[in-house]
Amino acid sequence: MRKARSVYDAVQARLERIFSDFDYVYVSFSGGKDSGVLLNLCIDYIRQHRLKRKLGVFHMDYEVQYQETIRYVDRALADNPDLLEVYRVCIPFKVSTCTSMHQRFWRPWEDDLRHLWVREMPQNCYRKEDFDFYTEDMWDYDYQNKFAEWIYRQKGVERVCCLIGIRTQESYHRWQAIHGARNYHSYKHLKWTHRINKGIYNAYLVCKFIAHCEKLCKYFKKKLGSKYNI
Repeated sequence: MRKARSVYDAVQARLERIFSDFDYVYVSFSGGKDSGVLLNLCIDYIRQHRLKRKLGVFHMDYEVQYQETIRYVDRALADNPDLLEVYRVCIPFKVSTCTSMHQRFWRPWEDDLRHLWVREMPQNCYRKEDFDFYTEDMWDYDYQNKFAEWIYRQKGVERVCCLIGIRTQESYHRWQAIHGARNYHSYKHLKWTHRINKGIYNAYLVCKFIAHCEKLCKYFKKKLGSKYNI
């Protein structure tokens, strides 16, 4: 009987496949636990294997966030400047809201409401003027896919991969992202990947509940323990 691999070892195997097969790789980094540990795993993998390549980091800055999360994001994006290509975007796309009976969405960084911004835009961020595809009707998740197409054109490469860290136990929707029977468009039949467009794929690398894997949990505590009391 084949011995089951730990989540940590499975992630390492997936990273090897991704960095071998894709010309440009970037991490979708929210500032949360899952994407935070995934970003650190990628950085460590590149350094340990001495890969001669950059790692992209895509962060959608929603303006309104806990102060400690903002400080953590600032630190994460500033670290490893020799390795990271940072795309911190401050875009007034539509964002769903459940706190109002009068509107279905709100917008971060809305120009007409600058006097209500909770903080100033970060330095060196990307704005709506930097993207020719942006429209006022665009929702945040639509923007994510359009960004992937934009970076694909900017890099002029054959294959681009966006890495996403999710725990499938958090919701049925997230579980479906990996195990859904309708994921016909995967990369070389790898169920933890999904085709977005020609040459553009998402890959989900942290898919199991982290606490179930002792090895990954220790790594998690080492990298993020000071921010998350785990």
